[in-house]
Amino acid sequence: MPGSLVRVVGELDMGDISRRQAIKLGLATAMIGALPGALTGCDSTVSGTPVRSRAGEFRQPAVQSSTHGVLAVRLTAVPGEVDIGAARPATTYTYDGGLPGSTWLIRPGDIMRIELVNDLPALDHAAHATDLDRPHQWTTTNLHTHGMHVSPEGDGDDVFVTVEPGARHRYEIEVPAHHPGGLFWYHPHRHGGVTQQVRGGMAGMIVVRGAIDRVPEVRAAAELVMVIQGIELGDDFQLLAPIPDPSAAEAFFPRTQILYPINGVLNPTIHMYPGEVQRWRMLNAAEGKFLDLRLDGHDLHVLAWDGLTLAAPEPVPSVVLAGGNRMELLVRAGAPGTYQLMLSPRSSQHPDTPGLPSPVPAELVTRPIATVVVEGRGPEMALPGSLPVWDPPILPIAHRRQVAYSVQRGPGEEFLDFGVDGSSFDPAQRPYQVKLGTAEEWTVVNGVDPKYQEHAHAFHIHVNPFKVTRINGQVLEKPLWRDTFLFGGRSGDSFTFESNFVDFTGRYVDHCHVLSHEDLGMMEIVEVVQ
Repeated sequence: MPGSLVRVVGELDMGDISRRQAIKLGLATAMIGALPGALTGCDSTVSGTPVRSRAGEFRQPAVQSSTHGVLAVRLTAVPGEVDIGAARPATTYTYDGGLPGSTWLIRPGDIMRIELVNDLPALDHAAHATDLDRPHQWTTTNLHTHGMHVSPEGDGDDVFVTVEPGARHRYEIEVPAHHPGGLFWYHPHRHGGVTQQVRGGMAGMIVVRGAIDRVPEVRAAAELVMVIQGIELGDDFQLLAPIPDPSAAEAFFPRTQILYPINGVLNPTIHMYPGEVQRWRMLNAAEGKFLDLRLDGHDLHVLAWDGLTLAAPEPVPSVVLAGGNRMELLVRAGAPGTYQLMLSPRSSQHPDTPGLPSPVPAELVTRPIATVVVEGRGPEMALPGSLPVWDPPILPIAHRRQVAYSVQRGPGEEFLDFGVDGSSFDPAQRPYQVKLGTAEEWTVVNGVDPKYQEHAHAFHIHVNPFKVTRINGQVLEKPLWRDTFLFGGRSGDSFTFESNFVDFTGRYVDHCHVLSHEDLGMMEIVEVVQ
């Protein structure tokens, strides 16, 4: 990536639950720092040793916790062979040799000190294209703390950092004291290689403790972190290399199967007793698939979206998570029996069930991704009536903008690239500028794709979340706070949001979180200035 925004980095110098619940879940305590029991109890490691999970059992990711206000982490990007319960171990890209990466547990006001080490193999750059609207340098990496309200400047959450194979970089990210408590995550964000690394499995959860953890009914519930990934592999269960210049019969990111593990295990079993309430903390860490989820015979009581707490639990029969979305929910177990958490995967070209082709592509077939066994006895547990809602006031609107997420095609509808307002990503392009301490209203439009009239996108912007107020021009009775929003499905669809640009100056990006769209050009730079 040419241009002044790129920083090439070389070698550098070296919420608590009850004891009863901890015993019930078999939670271990030998973790890093003083950890809430709800997030312990993992049989994975963070030392680069491949994870060998016990087949079929639900397990939580390893936990790394802040101590005395500092989270100190070494995070290594490395190829690994990981047993997720498939026909054979998967050979793929990992953090620290396992799927997913460890969960980082922090609090508002903490500092995250992360040493990112790139042990991915070097590529022969002469043999691969380096066009910015094609896959390129996919073993070069960096780090993004998705959804975190933190600075993009200095050694903060700077997505223009470049960490070559064999190099490392140290991040120091200060978390504001007023940061919301909730669910966030980390993943690579080096343009050209994001898709390859995330579809391989490079992702991990960030839990920020806050007011939601002090709600009595939430605090009483066993806490299950669920990192749902879409691991894209070939016939031999290996991550296949991208094809920068594919033929008509090839794909930019080839695969013959997609596996959907939860915390690195296919279809794990979760145990509950009738009347028990559990807190499920879900992340869609797939590269681009939309996850339509439902639990047989049960409502899902939604507490928060994208780390931002609602005013009260909202019972729904199912949820749809775009890539990057996080959801907090409570599940109250019903009658004894065995139930399936069902997944109906959807793609950007097939975002809705009625629009699926026949026969349905194997990767979009509905399947169980977890089994819930309800048995035994225990005390009846309650759901909260209200929650500490996250709903800050919007500052006066200083500017209104319309922006289109567009697809560029040539003669014969040949794909050229994705873009924003008709232009594919270019780091040398003048950024869209916003003044610090103001609010703006944006309307994001699904630009016409002449080949696919249904082509959905997932809008994501870094640093500041946004409040969705209208969909297709219709005012929402209840606005939606998000940092990632699935929209479109039809050309011309739109949504409108308001956002406060506060606390931090600097350059960051908005882009489609169907990450192949981003790597193929659907991203722009936003600069917040004094």
